[in-house]
Amino acid sequence: MNHDDIRTNTMPSRGFQRVYQAGTRDLNGRFMGGTEIMHLAAHAGRLYAATSTMWDQPGEDPAVGAQVLVLDRPGGAWRVDHAFETRNWRMSLVSLTFTGDRHGRTLEAPVPLLLAAPSDGQGHATVHSRDEGSGTWTRMALAAQSPRTASVRSLFLHRDTVTGIEHVFAGTLPGGLFRGGYDASVPGNIHWDEAPELADYKARPMAFAVCNGALHVAIKPHLYRRVDGEAPRWEKVYTLPEDVTRISSGLRGLTTVPHPSGQGECMLAALEGNRARIIRIDPQDDYRATLDLEVLQFLETQWGRRPGYAIVAYDDMTPVPLPGGGTALLIGLEATHSAQHETHPKDGWEPGGRYLIRHPDQHYVLRQIIDPSLDPMPPLVSTRTIRVSPFDPETLYFGGYDPNSMPAHNTGWVFSAPLDVALGA
Repeated sequence: MNHDDIRTNTMPSRGFQRVYQAGTRDLNGRFMGGTEIMHLAAHAGRLYAATSTMWDQPGEDPAVGAQVLVLDRPGGAWRVDHAFETRNWRMSLVSLTFTGDRHGRTLEAPVPLLLAAPSDGQGHATVHSRDEGSGTWTRMALAAQSPRTASVRSLFLHRDTVTGIEHVFAGTLPGGLFRGGYDASVPGNIHWDEAPELADYKARPMAFAVCNGALHVAIKPHLYRRVDGEAPRWEKVYTLPEDVTRISSGLRGLTTVPHPSGQGECMLAALEGNRARIIRIDPQDDYRATLDLEVLQFLETQWGRRPGYAIVAYDDMTPVPLPGGGTALLIGLEATHSAQHETHPKDGWEPGGRYLIRHPDQHYVLRQIIDPSLDPMPPLVSTRTIRVSPFDPETLYFGGYDPNSMPAHNTGWVFSAPLDVALGA
């Protein structure tokens, strides 16, 4: 594939367009690989992508670890902004904007930071920040080295409602939830506390959300709420009422939405597994959970065949303004017809890249990524991440693939689409 193949097509289109396929080299000759696109992040007027090399079989291609790719403009070419070691096979990527420092002082101007947190086969839990002036990345260590693979699955910014101090939280496994604050005098510009605020959990912290001012985190099988203050603590406020299959990550995509009553907020979360569903959790009603969508049943009505397992909202639910007013949530997914549920299903995965649209009136629509210029469509399998374009708010970007425990190579992808096409208007 030549360089023209990795540029965004500048010709007008009313459909989806593939704008990245792993297995090319950038204009500097650096190989861009990836079995998955884990995250897309809009930051400082650019689009960044986090790749994964889970289950990669490089063959004659260079063996690479997770990479941060960047697109500077529509119609431009992707390039490698940062490359991790081969032991770092996947990562979290997020853009956060600090308005205050770790002592509670207001900054003269907001400071946006792009943060990447790779998994590490040698047990190092780290977060890396990008310096916008030099383009360099700085490594910041969190927990002590672990004898097992370490990962930072989620990153989130929250202002303490009592102290007024902004904190960034990193959800690691193993290790705990670590807290940091902006400090321009330290490498990476974040000063991290030595001890975690919350520890001794057994699963990955999948997602954070602030609801009615309180910070929450989903860690299977619980939902925790942070009690802010000089001596903060975390308390369990919701627990899944039934056992879920061992391989399930529990609740994903924790997202705050307006309360149906019109007063206050509640949260949506998606349960992964053979009982996949989206639930609405109401803090105003002792965190009672209400079914928002029975995912497998809904997919059965669309396909005429009930899947056996689904992953919905890998990381988040993306808010998108609707042309007629209101906000929709776009939610990536994948589903399989496999009967294998005690270990991650390896077969039966639907090959199309699909996503849900949740409308403000709580009805759902299933959509599929189809690029009219590609015949046949390559297997997309999973839509992992959706982001509004930093170049044009009327354009969306989608990224994904999931090897699902099977060997893969150069399967990571990114597509773009006009907003109305993505919404199916």
